[in-house]
Amino acid sequence: MEKRSMVMDYDSQPSFANDKPETPESRTDNNEAKTSQNQNGQPLKSLDVSDLESKFIQKARKKIRLFDPEGIYQFKGSAIPYYQSFLHLISLLVSLYLIAYYFAVIIFSELEHLDGVGNTSDLTTIDKLFMVTLAALTVFKLKKLISVKITHYDVRYKLALAANGFNRIVINLVKFSIYFLALALFIIGLDHPNETILGAFDRLGNGVIADSLTFFSWIVTTLIFVKAFKHFGKE
Repeated sequence: MEKRSMVMDYDSQPSFANDKPETPESRTDNNEAKTSQNQNGQPLKSLDVSDLESKFIQKARKKIRLFDPEGIYQFKGSAIPYYQSFLHLISLLVSLYLIAYYFAVIIFSELEHLDGVGNTSDLTTIDKLFMVTLAALTVFKLKKLISVKITHYDVRYKLALAANGFNRIVINLVKFSIYFLALALFIIGLDHPNETILGAFDRLGNGVIADSLTFFSWIVTTLIFVKAFKHFGKE
């Protein structure tokens, strides 16, 4: 009987019970683990990522982004190297200069000098309304970007997102300007098939067609700004 008892003790399953008394810290950790596992009513599952997919993700994390605010936001947890931050800073300054120059051209192109009166502006109320709206939108979004706290690399992340946002505005404004000019000349050519190129450009500043195209351009420009600032201030 004694021998049998010894065998049964030897073959019995080992006990994995933790004899250590439960502390408030361990209880909190356990609760957090259970919460993360049951957040959606289902346990968390580990992703089965192949080597090729892993290399692709690592490459995407290290990619230099200058016109991709969405990519910056998606990889906001990744550390941004200092040399990339330098490129972001330079590109941001260039973009801000080009955007300011773009609107300065719009404003000063509408100025006319009249003898005895001085400078007068042909900017319409719609033009002024849209420019004020874009300025207010820019200030509002920048305030949200500055106030939000995202990662341990907060300053570099915010600089990268701001640079990519304004860079995206510049490149989209250049693209739109080319398409808009081609569309405007095409419409003027349909109404005035014998018009010269210089005459067509003169018509872009006056007339019903010019006013309609200007309103359309402001709508598209506003959408460009809204899309570029989409992730500003998001956590």
